[in-house]
Amino acid sequence: MIPINPLAMMLGSLFLLVSVICAAALAGLIVALLNQRARRFIFARGWWFGLLGVFLATGSLPTFEFVRWQFNHWLDQRALNPRLDSEQVLGDLVLPAGTQVRIERLEPFRDLSGDTLPGGLQSLQRAQFDGEPAVVHGAAVRSLELGDTTGEAELVEAARLDGWLCSAEAAVTFRYSSAERFNPKAWQLDSCTLAPGSEVAGVTWTQPMAVHAVERGRWQLEPGDAPVRFQGLHLRLWNLWLDGPYGELQNWQGELVEPVQLGSMQYPSGTRVRSFQGNLLFSPVAEAPAVDQRGGKPLEADLSVEQTAVGEVLGTHRNGDVGVIDWIKVVP
Repeated sequence: MIPINPLAMMLGSLFLLVSVICAAALAGLIVALLNQRARRFIFARGWWFGLLGVFLATGSLPTFEFVRWQFNHWLDQRALNPRLDSEQVLGDLVLPAGTQVRIERLEPFRDLSGDTLPGGLQSLQRAQFDGEPAVVHGAAVRSLELGDTTGEAELVEAARLDGWLCSAEAAVTFRYSSAERFNPKAWQLDSCTLAPGSEVAGVTWTQPMAVHAVERGRWQLEPGDAPVRFQGLHLRLWNLWLDGPYGELQNWQGELVEPVQLGSMQYPSGTRVRSFQGNLLFSPVAEAPAVDQRGGKPLEADLSVEQTAVGEVLGTHRNGDVGVIDWIKVVP
């Protein structure tokens, strides 16, 4: 991080303020020269006003330099954000005429390691398709943000990407190698938001649901905060894991939104629950322990209960042995 000197910033701001005042005073002096009466007054005291003019002009130089820098910066930004007059093709990426683009640099640039960084359209960072949309993976997109190995797109309408029906209400992200940056056919879906009404893991989800690619071809879904009826329980699901798009459910985790009596165990709302070796694993929080109705005693803290779906208690586990930590949600 670049160190910041507050005193230097304050002095710099004060210096610029004085320069702006000098520039305003110099402009006022020039305007006064346009008035005949004021001009006679100034010329009658020419030596004094001459010195004042030199002082004000010198003090105004930082302001003029700042204005010049701002103007040049504005010109540079215009050059880095052109609108295409004709269709341009970058690899397999087609940019229709009328596309507003943002490029990183105008000319190729050699960095400190000696590598040459591309310039012009080859350094494309963003494309806004105000007229004709572009096409990525067969889906019409209204904008693209391109990084070195990840990209983000806004869909024109809901589209099926890598097997998922992705909503146009949220951005879609892709991942790719740096060599495939302009080859959309080689891009892989990294995340999107499923359109409402999608059926996943036997449930029709009325709310949007984020989906992310994870390791070994698995997908992680985040249903949000809306309670759902899932596997006979009223839950607020945190995550689901599938083996592929709309594939088999592998794992899930969430929390109870209402008290549950399952077999001999009674769990309060807020109890964490997840799939565990084909069964259910309930992990009460210390402030709201579960109660075993067979003895009427609260469950010891830092214990999780493994049960079948029909309520048979298979045993208890120390939270640390099954990956349950009180202050975070753990990916199985």
